[in-house]
Amino acid sequence: MPNTKENLKNLLRDLHDVMGVSGNEQEVIKYLYHAIKPYADEITVSTTGNMVAVKKGNKPGPALLIGAHMDEIGFVVKNILPSGFLLIDKVGGVPDNIMLGRKVVVSSKRFPGIIGTKPGHLQTPEEARMVQSVGKCYVDLGLSSKEEVEALGIKIGDPIIFKSDFMEMSNPDLVATRAIDDRMNCAVIVDLFENLKSEDFAGTVYGVFTVREEAGLFGARNAAYGLDIDYAIALDTIPAGDTPDINTAAELPIYLGKGPGLPVADGVGATFFQFIHPGVRRIIEEKAAASNINLQLCTILGHAYTTDASAFSYIAGGVPTATLTVPRRYSHSPVELVNLNDAVDLVNLLHAIIVDNENADLSFVKLD
Repeated sequence: MPNTKENLKNLLRDLHDVMGVSGNEQEVIKYLYHAIKPYADEITVSTTGNMVAVKKGNKPGPALLIGAHMDEIGFVVKNILPSGFLLIDKVGGVPDNIMLGRKVVVSSKRFPGIIGTKPGHLQTPEEARMVQSVGKCYVDLGLSSKEEVEALGIKIGDPIIFKSDFMEMSNPDLVATRAIDDRMNCAVIVDLFENLKSEDFAGTVYGVFTVREEAGLFGARNAAYGLDIDYAIALDTIPAGDTPDINTAAELPIYLGKGPGLPVADGVGATFFQFIHPGVRRIIEEKAAASNINLQLCTILGHAYTTDASAFSYIAGGVPTATLTVPRRYSHSPVELVNLNDAVDLVNLLHAIIVDNENADLSFVKLD
């Protein structure tokens, strides 16, 4: 699949600039619908926003769900002050320490704004050391009254995203931008479907694009109702632990450029705990070895990390589930950094799994 890397880069370049704060994923749905339509046998969009693309094999076999979430972290308009400034609320896990002085885009009409910051000249020593909470932040639209703001059509609840360009590093395989979590894997599914367009395989592949993952896995909880799924693989990004401020071996042995991450266990308390299914793990590891793809195994418990797998695994009383991830640095920031080669490896691994789908052994334990 020689064009996969360039295809993924082009898809990500488009998707990074599409607005899709949790609960406002309409733009992402429209883009992905048209991107995957030429390669899918069927596409449906639910009344809650989940999109399911179907690719049918040419013979009977297991049904595999491959999912990625469309939404991103961001903000919504909380109130419009008489002076024309906006108060904001966070949606999802936006770190407080990255907000001040950032350029933002307000509403689907894409008005430019700035998260304002008090001049350093006027800050007290205590203020200079403080991390500002979202409750003390405001967005400056360059307008001087509430009436001017409302005349633009801006309303309470409108989405706000960080403004970020699409930056290629000195090594062009590394790109940095916002919403790599999880637009990178939305692109992976589209490219995978393109590669399956004329492929012979058994069973059915469901490419599931979910809403509101960043706000409690809402979409994944109901995305597969009505589908007869045999196993599921959730695709997401995972923090890379390979920067100077992280003890990589002790905290998170995940590196850019060393292949997809395979979380064995992850979760936020008991609510979203996920442990990889042994049958799906065997399939992934066997196909990775046969394809000469390196997997980065890890556990990531107690660090507020979870994926849609935590919800997929409860489908219809329980479905064998695993998570595969693309490592990225600077999580939940406007400068998430990814190595496209890891995403290419992920596409190739999923392709290898699907073309041998008829031999999938999903047993939890082998009994003599």
